[in-house]
Amino acid sequence: MGDSAITETFGIGGAAMIAAPGVTRFVGAGGMEAARAVSEEMAEIFLERNMQLQIPGWDFQGACLGLDIRRVVETGITPLINTGIAHKEAGIGQIGAGTVRAPLACFEQALEALAESMGIG
Repeated sequence: MGDSAITETFGIGGAAMIAAPGVTRFVGAGGMEAARAVSEEMAEIFLERNMQLQIPGWDFQGACLGLDIRRVVETGITPLINTGIAHKEAGIGQIGAGTVRAPLACFEQALEALAESMGIG
């Protein structure tokens, strides 16, 4: 997956798709309304908005900030990851793009481990 999954935790990948609706079509996920729907859904699993990254097409709301593992498990909504696919030979460049959802089981296991590390039963 590379760094694509990491950008999602900060809220600047699929969660901010409304900021670049052209990317929505590039990754095969629709147009402007699809971009808005994805960003609205992702907002349900983030804690805050980053007002340093305001998105004009989203009524100047800030990009999502702080992926919340508890909200992911509670809602069953997993992050939508925008990803690019590079050619196996260096210098050729990008050969594809798409989206993928992180598996819910990853978040469930991580939440259990977090609770255990904090002594919560």
